[in-house]
Amino acid sequence: MKISYEDKLLEIIKAFGESGILENVIVIGSWATYFYVKIFVGFIPSIRTLDFDCYIPKTKNIKVLKSVSETLKPINFDQVFDSGTEKSKFISPDGFEIEFLAKLKRNQNNIVKVDSLGVNAEQLGNLELFDKGFITVNFEGCNVKVASPSAYVLQKVLISGKRSEEKKLKDLESINLVYKEIEKDVVQLNQFKTIIASFGLKRQKAYRKYLNDNSVSFPEI
Repeated sequence: MKISYEDKLLEIIKAFGESGILENVIVIGSWATYFYVKIFVGFIPSIRTLDFDCYIPKTKNIKVLKSVSETLKPINFDQVFDSGTEKSKFISPDGFEIEFLAKLKRNQNNIVKVDSLGVNAEQLGNLELFDKGFITVNFEGCNVKVASPSAYVLQKVLISGKRSEEKKLKDLESINLVYKEIEKDVVQLNQFKTIIASFGLKRQKAYRKYLNDNSVSFPEI
């Protein structure tokens, strides 16, 4: 990505840090891999999107100094709502788009309102992998919670069946890139194995199907 986008990322992180939002979210999606340069020597992320996804592990009892809208307004983000779902998005003139996500719960709508943040977050399946599957990295003086490499890869594996062919190909490239680093690191590889060992039957089936469909050499369950 261009340096201007990296500068924009820094603006977002610092703004979230100053308002107290940063400690309540986990960066997931492709931009999580940007932070892996902090843990993998020589790692070069491949990011092809300006969508910045933030997972909210707990949607209640969040304490912040400012709402997301108030936090992002000074750095030129406008809040918009999806006309069909009322999901919140924050969009900047230079193309960055920030979304907030929450874990899917039974008997609830796909959108949950997080009053303290002032956002309507989309609820999706398999995000609970990040509840414990995250790392904390220091980024320009800010402590950022980021999807762990193993959780990042495995969440993409589990949602693959619902992705378009174009997104599947992009995901596969990113998955392979990150997994090459995981298998070289004993701690990371053990975490990967621990997560897949915890899978129930439905996730085991999805995992095995992904391995068969994409000819990837991941550990067997």
